[in-house]
Parts: sequence; structure tokens; C-alpha cells
Amino acid sequence: MNIANQVTLARLVGAGAVLALLSLDTSGALPDAWLPGARWAAAGVFVAAALSDVLDGYLARSRNLVTTFGRIADPFADKVLVTGTLVLLTALPGAADLLRPWMVVVVLVREFLVSGLRGVLESEGVNFQASATGKLKMAVQVAAATALLVRSAAGPAPWLTGLAAALIAAMLALAVVSGYDYVRRGASLVRGMAA
Repeated sequence: MNIANQVTLARLVGAGAVLALLSLDTSGALPDAWLPGARWAAAGVFVAAALSDVLDGYLARSRNLVTTFGRIADPFADKVLVTGTLVLLTALPGAADLLRPWMVVVVLVREFLVSGLRGVLESEGVNFQASATGKLKMAVQVAAATALLVRSAAGPAPWLTGLAAALIAAMLALAVVSGYDYVRRGASLVRGMAA
């Protein structure tokens, strides 16, 4: 277990902490006085966990620590963190008015599709790493979720509402565009394997 993979596993732990905080919040298990603090804590842990994706990628490439485990575990950790957070944001006051369940379904369909493709290709020994559009999609998803978490903690300031709405629109567009890009690339690789 190299250092890059350890950072990936730490991101999974961070994801669990974010999801636990948001679950306690949305279930009504926390006293009202604790809600702002819990929401700020969720936002802080979310950002730290998301930034760890940059760190483990840097470590893996700069130290030649890229492994099959890392190529599978890294996007898995990203998906648990980001999609889990997006699902719970649809029930969080200060976020649910902007992020509708159907929007998260669009993101989830894209993620399931790409994960399936990656699983098939990686099982055949084909390297199916993230594309530039996939990385941009991830960055925008993180930015949208962060804006919604901050809006929920701080209140719906007009500038923050506008920023969050714009990021949600960009997130949906990139889910479709990057999903298409992965399907096109995956189909080409599958045809090459069959040839």
C-alpha cells in the first residue's frame, strides 16, 4: 500500500465523515443550535477530502506509484465523496431548493456508465484513466457541492445563490459531455480489443 493509495483511502474516510454529518443534519438528529457548525464542518471536510484527490494524483505520477488498485480506488473514492454528498444535498435546507433529485440522477447515470466501462476495460488490462473532460467535470462537481454546502451553512446570499445555480448548470452539462467522451473512447478501445 503506497502513499498515494493511502491518501485515496483517507479520502474515503473523509467522505464517510461528510456523509455522516449530512445524514445527521437531514434526519433532524442534531439540535438546531448545532446545525450551522455541522454544516461548516461538512463543508471543510468535503473540501479537504476533494483536494486530497490532487495530492494522491501528484504523488502517484511524480513517484511512479500508479497501480491498478489506485486507478480503480481513486475514482471510486471520488464518486463516494461527490455523489454521496450531492444525494444528501437534495434534502439539506439551503441546498435542496437549487439541487433537484433529477439533477443528481443525471450525474449518477453518468458515473455508473463510466464506472462500468472502466471496470470492463481495466479487467482486460486496458488503462482507462480519467480524461481532461472527466477531470474538469470532477472539479465543477466539487465546486458546485462546496457552494451548496457553504450556502446551507451561511444562508442564501444572492451572489452565492447565483454562483451555486451556475455551477449546477455547468455540472449537468459536463456530466453529459464527459459521459459521451468516455463512451466514445471506451467503444473505440473495446473495438480494438475485438480486432
